[in-house]
Amino acid sequence: MVTGTEDLLPVIDCFLKIPADGRVLGARLWRPCGAGRWPVIVEFSPYRIWDLFRGLGEITFPYWAERGYAVLTVDIAGSGGSTGVLHDEYLPGEIDDALAAIAWCAAQSWCDGNAGLSGLSWAAFTALRVADRKPPALKAMVLGGVSEDGWRTDIHYLGGVPYTAQVDWAGVMLMFNALPPDPGQFGEDWREVWKARLEANTPWIVPWLAHATHDTYWKDKAARFESEVPLLLYSGLADKYAASVLRIAERWRGPVRTIVGPWDHTLPNLSPREPRVGFLQEALQWWDKWLKGRDTGVTDDAPLRLWVGAPDKAGNTTEGHWRTLDWPLTNHAALYLDGVSDWKQLENGARSAPKLGADLYEDVPAPFDAPAASIVLQSEPQREDIDIVAAPQLHCSVKGDGTQIIARLLDIAPDGTMVRMMTGALALVSSAAEHEIAIPLQACAWRLKTGHRIALSLEGDGWPTFWSASGGIAVRNVGLSVPVAPAIQRDEANFAPPVTASSGAKREKLRWLNPAQETIAFAPRDSVLSHESTSAAHHLMQTGTDHFITSRFEVARDWAAKSTHVAFKRPGFSIRIDTRLEVSSTPKTWQIAWTIRATDSGRVIHDCDRQTEVPRV
Repeated sequence: MVTGTEDLLPVIDCFLKIPADGRVLGARLWRPCGAGRWPVIVEFSPYRIWDLFRGLGEITFPYWAERGYAVLTVDIAGSGGSTGVLHDEYLPGEIDDALAAIAWCAAQSWCDGNAGLSGLSWAAFTALRVADRKPPALKAMVLGGVSEDGWRTDIHYLGGVPYTAQVDWAGVMLMFNALPPDPGQFGEDWREVWKARLEANTPWIVPWLAHATHDTYWKDKAARFESEVPLLLYSGLADKYAASVLRIAERWRGPVRTIVGPWDHTLPNLSPREPRVGFLQEALQWWDKWLKGRDTGVTDDAPLRLWVGAPDKAGNTTEGHWRTLDWPLTNHAALYLDGVSDWKQLENGARSAPKLGADLYEDVPAPFDAPAASIVLQSEPQREDIDIVAAPQLHCSVKGDGTQIIARLLDIAPDGTMVRMMTGALALVSSAAEHEIAIPLQACAWRLKTGHRIALSLEGDGWPTFWSASGGIAVRNVGLSVPVAPAIQRDEANFAPPVTASSGAKREKLRWLNPAQETIAFAPRDSVLSHESTSAAHHLMQTGTDHFITSRFEVARDWAAKSTHVAFKRPGFSIRIDTRLEVSSTPKTWQIAWTIRATDSGRVIHDCDRQTEVPRV
């Protein structure tokens, strides 16, 4: 691989405003100093470039700017420093604004007319859908943690089974949508825009639950694969999006390369799950090839570079090797298990969970205590190491009045220790008659060591990860096909070491806020599972502002709630916001209640308590 050898360029950065169909988009631009025309790399998200996500931008985007790119990060309409109201994810207006911003960039004196789209998570979702509209300036993309279809792979459902944590994420966005623009970025009319956001703020989980099946609500938001733009994809195996990233790579019409590592939902150079890699350098080589026409060797890379972890008993995958593979897989073997010729009634009734951890979706491999009765298939001990290298396929016959089936693939050590490798789920239609189903399992890359066994656990209830279930399910003729390859002993791919652009936004201890006085306004419920976290508690030097955000997620049978407390403060600017989203269910309905309270310098400017019902499909 060839890396850029030019001297680093001095960079200027500024906050600016971009017109977009009557709206104004707040943005931050990094570009080389002085005269010149550069390709532009653009990223769109709702996460506030002025403050909350300022640090991430500052350790990422200047790296590319110093090497000859203009880099623009944009608050989508209704978020941060942009006007408008944010009503839901990935709506047509958001895509229209992104197209307008790309066209605006291409017309600027500092741009050579070529654009790339970058992003992780929401930013990548938006970019994938923008590509379908084929903006003429768009020449390349580098996207991670992304899905082509938010119903199939995202925070809402898995196989049609609702995650309890969609309440958590809907509560996070209820909080984000209640935040004001910062007057230091936005200007004097920030209060009017804030009030409009507060009045329009309703929980997005209402349409998510109202559209429990794969209907037009989801299909209209799905990527259509109309683009042939060169695409570099990345994701982590401790992140549900590895499965969708591999699906996208398989269907993409243009040049595509994919990197899947051991990471969680973050950039590959920043993940706490090692080994981290030089993501900024990999992306630069992609940009240089497709935006500047340089021969950087990226087309010689294997279609898929995959980290196959050699896990320990805690599910950690720091040890392992990088493999290079064709994608889709060719000439691979399969470990096939089948059995259960007679009907087997699945365990129903959720097992007790001692606590609710940060991994709300079973994305991260972890120790697992599967009841013996739930294990329906189990291999013989391995005679030699083998590598699992993609998503297993599961088929079986079912009957009964249950509403879900949960599948977990397990690694069982010689001493009986179990580690959950991945989870799959499928929503069921009650039927006394036997019928065939296929259960989608998540992507996996895992060394099954000598003496270890692979096992399949099936249950009729996935609480607390999934919404609680009812009824009973029986299975038979269970078959599991697991793609495998012979184990390797050395890396087949090499990466540069991880780097960042700079130290990022300067964060210090709080100056204006006392954390002991900033507490969640809503009392915790007794006898439930809960997880509390503080995601911000710092003074941001660049804006002179204290930021404090804390939250609590609670789960019980047929019930979940997300509560948040936010405080931003500096001299002349002091806001506090409390939000709560509560969802409960009966067999026929979802009950959704929410509270939003906001104060400006101690004065209440918004206080609402609302509720609604949604029929349960």
